[in-house]
Amino acid sequence: MTNKNDIKWHEKYIRLRSYLSVHHQLPDKRKEENRELFNWWKYNIKQLRQGKLTSQKEQLLSKLNSMRADKKIEF
Repeated sequence: MTNKNDIKWHEKYIRLRSYLSVHHQLPDKRKEENRELFNWWKYNIKQLRQGKLTSQKEQLLSKLNSMRADKKIEF
């Protein structure tokens, strides 16, 4: 069963995936309209490195990372 936090996580995942499909890079942290997505990405990479994410979320983040034309993060 998915909880409220999982639903929000997937909503942000979809928003960032849509952004990456158009721009091929992470949102600019200096632009307020996309700062939330950038912060979401950074937070989840930190969680991933600390081993706090499920394997499903890790795979989804890896897919997002592969969509980037800018520097990519090694997991």
